[in-house]
Formats: sequence, C-alpha cells, structure tokens
Amino acid sequence: MSAATPIRRWAPMFNVLSIIAIVAIVLSVIGSALLGYLPREIRIAAGIAPEAALPGAARTALVLVGALPAMAAIYVLGQMGSLFRMYAAGETLTPAAARAIRRIGMGLLAMAALGFVTRPLQILLASLGNPPGERVLAIGFDTYDLGLILAGGLLLTIGWAMGDAVRAARENAEFI
Repeated sequence: MSAATPIRRWAPMFNVLSIIAIVAIVLSVIGSALLGYLPREIRIAAGIAPEAALPGAARTALVLVGALPAMAAIYVLGQMGSLFRMYAAGETLTPAAARAIRRIGMGLLAMAALGFVTRPLQILLASLGNPPGERVLAIGFDTYDLGLILAGGLLLTIGWAMGDAVRAARENAEFI
C-alpha cells in the first residue's frame, strides 16, 4: 500500500491542474475569437503586417480552425483528469485506467495530426486577403509535433501494456 500513497497524494493536485488547464484553453480560444488575435508566426508566414486587421469572416474561420487542436487538448486533459481521479481513489491497475491512458495517447496523436493540418490552413486563410500571387500555403513539421507523436505513441503503448497487466493479474488471482 505504501507504493500507492504518493499516487493518492499527488493525483488530486494533478486533477485540479488539468481542470485549470481546460479552463485556460477555453478562455484562450474565446479571447482569441473576441480580440481577433492572430499569432505572430502565422502573421509572418502569411505575409501580413502586424497592424493589419483581418476581415471578419477570415478571422472567424481562423478561430474555428485554430480551435480544433484546442478541442483535442481539452479531450486529453479531460482524460487525464479522469485518470487522476481514479488514481486518487486507489484504482491504479484497472481496465478503466488502461483505457484512459490509451485515450490520452490517442488524443496526443490527434493533437499532432490536427496541428499539422490546421497550421497550414490558418496560414492560407490569413493570406487570402493578400493580392494574387502573395497568398501562402506553408507546411511544416517541428519538434513539438514530433514530441506529441512520441508521447502519444508511448502512452498508447503503455495503455496496451497496462491492459495486458490487468488481464494477467486477474488470471493469476483466479489461480490462487
């Protein structure tokens, strides 16, 4: 039982942090929508001056497209919160915990895929107001994307291994 003590002690704090992160993401998306915020890197890639305002429709489309990875992040944080609540209750080696870990991994992979697709789309949407010949479609892959893919793959694999461990523990308990 002593091995579970740190888990049960820290899990509630991490659950609260996941809730705070969800609230922060929601407020960030709402704030971006209301203020018409366009990240500097997208402005630069799209060739838009810092002081230039985007038309309302383009701004709305940018916010909606940018919200997709945020929704995946909210999903991941929700699954993390669920896992932390299970751990706080002492439910560490259970099928539900294994499922939550797999879902976190899948969510991270979805975040990577959505980021890879939405960043170029945002740059294209932002540059649509540029004169013909100056519209931009920029595709890129960076270490953040790679980190999400590796972390997602790791958690997916750990979730599968944990599911196997749960089944093996149940089978062993039946023999005793």
